[in-house]
Amino acid sequence: MVFGKKKKDAGITMDDNTIQNTTVALIGCGPAGMSFLHALQKRKSDGKAVPTVTCYERASSVGGIWRDVPSDDLKRVKECNRCLMYEDMWCNTPKELMEYYDFTFDDHFQCATPSFLPRKDILSYIVGRNSVDGALDHVKLNHSVKSITFNSKIKNLRYLSKMKFLVSVNHLILINVFGARVSTESHITQKIY
Repeated sequence: MVFGKKKKDAGITMDDNTIQNTTVALIGCGPAGMSFLHALQKRKSDGKAVPTVTCYERASSVGGIWRDVPSDDLKRVKECNRCLMYEDMWCNTPKELMEYYDFTFDDHFQCATPSFLPRKDILSYIVGRNSVDGALDHVKLNHSVKSITFNSKIKNLRYLSKMKFLVSVNHLILINVFGARVSTESHITQKIY
């Protein structure tokens, strides 16, 4: 999906009215999901059209596999906590190679930081940058999506959540644990647990 100007082989091009009338379900609020919400918030603050996006995260906090293991599930019994990184992990990639162009580690921590940082500091930085201007305020935490289907009669996607209500959207973005997979395909039928 491309907002605004046409680009060769870029996918669907939408005008402002179409963008504003588009609903999107974003499943997962790890680093990729947070960055997407941040980009939409920036676009909105620049006075540009944005779709209506609802983000569903099955864990109790944002951050994906970078999250802390919750104190009520130290043995990682809950499925959303099984894949988390270990507590004392340090990143083996220098922070200078992971920095956002518009928000440095030094900006976030208000002091100079070493090149190699612990997982908790990386998480703090990612959440700090992407929560600016309320970009993460409306994420639906503790909310699992159980199934997704496509309704060809009305040409939209429908999904059933853990809370047992059916929601219809025009586009769906799935963010998985092992990297971002963005999909606006209209033939999605998939179970997510």
